[in-house]
Amino acid sequence: MRKAPEDNLFGKILAGEIPSHEVFQDEHTYCFLDIYPQAPGHTLVIPKKFSANIEDAEPEELAHCLATVRRLIPAIKQATGALGATVLTNSGRDAGQMIDYLHFHILPRSPGVSVDIGKLGGQADNVALAAMAAKIRESL
Repeated sequence: MRKAPEDNLFGKILAGEIPSHEVFQDEHTYCFLDIYPQAPGHTLVIPKKFSANIEDAEPEELAHCLATVRRLIPAIKQATGALGATVLTNSGRDAGQMIDYLHFHILPRSPGVSVDIGKLGGQADNVALAAMAAKIRESL
């Protein structure tokens, strides 16, 4: 299994070196809340096998990530009360990718909830993140 470079933030999260608010994981993916969310419940889905971005990923890893995204959307919508979700990934720095590790954003959306792609939201409170992660896990 390819591993992320040692200084990679998501690689460190996956290795347990940096704490995260886990929502779900399976053999192929790890999912956690963004600490700079664009909306409550903003979740990141990463493959356990490192790829720098969508162009670098093997088709099987993309399929696993998208299957996980599909599984999580209803739970995130239920936990947040959102009516829809935006799913996105940025490929490369020029596209707004801030961390060189393939990741998919799941952004819960309802009327009046906007996202500013390529910018961070405000840093979330750890207690609120823990409560939201538990709520999403309960909805799975």
